[in-house]
Amino acid sequence: MQAHELLARDLARRGPVSDRDRAALAALPSRPVRIGPATRLIEAGPAPDESCLLVRGMTMRQHRIPGRRPVVSAIQVTGEFLDLHAALLHHLDHDVTTIGPAEVEFVPAEALRALTESHPTLARHLWLATLIDAKIHRVWIAVRSALPAARRTGHFFCELRARISTGTGPAPEAFDVPFDQRTLAEILGYSAVHMNRAIRDLREEGLLTWQNGRIHLPDPDRLARICGFDPAYLELGDLPA
Repeated sequence: MQAHELLARDLARRGPVSDRDRAALAALPSRPVRIGPATRLIEAGPAPDESCLLVRGMTMRQHRIPGRRPVVSAIQVTGEFLDLHAALLHHLDHDVTTIGPAEVEFVPAEALRALTESHPTLARHLWLATLIDAKIHRVWIAVRSALPAARRTGHFFCELRARISTGTGPAPEAFDVPFDQRTLAEILGYSAVHMNRAIRDLREEGLLTWQNGRIHLPDPDRLARICGFDPAYLELGDLPA
């Protein structure tokens, strides 16, 4: 699937995307790049003059703090912009790092700004994408402070399951991930021992299996209830009129 088709599919999960808007997305200039795992793709500092669409793979937003390991504030999955907000900012406050091998397309910020001026529905879609980014950040902050490790880990897997769904049917019970337990500990900010205990607890409760990079949630509804996961913050419904 081409980059513009992935973007249209992701936007269409939250409201209709017309043929005219799809054609406009297909006409966007872009620069494809393949990049290896654990590589800094976007760096904090002056905002880039391009925005980056993730075509394949998974990335994380990292904040560098002197004297401490980087703090992860979000992940991004296939079909999502990594730094759409940068198109209107002067300064970027985080890095974006690949988790596994990735393919991206860089779109000139000026082309995105022109697109939003000529296609108001797409402007609303892209605006909504940045608002949902902010909602995810807020939920991560709340979950980090409120849930014990096993429940927070389960909440993370519930969110990931919802976000990687194509929107054409039920979210999958099983899905592949490009990270191992050590990287998950980095994402969630846990020690290796703490992370191992959280995964063990979920397994013993029959809520998770994880083998060879494949996650299986045998009873995702039960896991969501136990972890207090409510997908409403992901706005996986129609765009408001």
